[in-house]
Amino acid sequence: MKNIILPLALGMTATAFAGESYSAKSAKEVIPPAPECSLQWFLGASAGYLTDADEEMYHLQFGVEKICPNKCSHALFLEVGFTELDDSVDFGPQVTSNLPDQPFGEYDLETQIVPITLNYKYECSLTQNLNWYIGAGAGIALVDMDIDSVETSDSESFDDEVFYAQAFAGLTYNFSESFEAFGGVRYIYMDDADLTGLSEIDDKGDIDGDVLVELGLRYNF
Repeated sequence: MKNIILPLALGMTATAFAGESYSAKSAKEVIPPAPECSLQWFLGASAGYLTDADEEMYHLQFGVEKICPNKCSHALFLEVGFTELDDSVDFGPQVTSNLPDQPFGEYDLETQIVPITLNYKYECSLTQNLNWYIGAGAGIALVDMDIDSVETSDSESFDDEVFYAQAFAGLTYNFSESFEAFGGVRYIYMDDADLTGLSEIDDKGDIDGDVLVELGLRYNF
């Protein structure tokens, strides 16, 4: 009897350990691997309105975004903008300037501003398709001003490069994995451009402290 019981007990013990080992191995196999982060390149374009300058402004974007499932994303992108400011200035007869052949009178001013910035964007999900974002960027602005006399055909051009920075926030809506729309606001800081040396004109050649309201589209690839 003892000869039968001992082998039986050993067999049951071995079977139990084998079952536990198999169960533990099976449990490990069914645990899915953690989802990996991915890099996604994108192109974007936007159109907006400068609330203080009362002019339109346009932007093009190219960058890359790091996306991790169930986490917020991080993006770096290069951006080029464009806006054109139209204004005028009237010099009295007692005011002298460095403008050619016309020391006084009324002038039309046309200023083109092209900001080139490197930007960072932090984006998190609100719902399945709706996200919010914040970000900031800095770079330079290329400023070119044309000055034309109203009384004569005299004209002159001036240009400068100045420091440019911005902070922005808004919402994005994902129509699909490839297309998304966004809307938001930007606060713009821009150094004063030294265009003519005349304060009456130099003060009109920037968009420092302006707020831009914009809408745009991005293509992810």
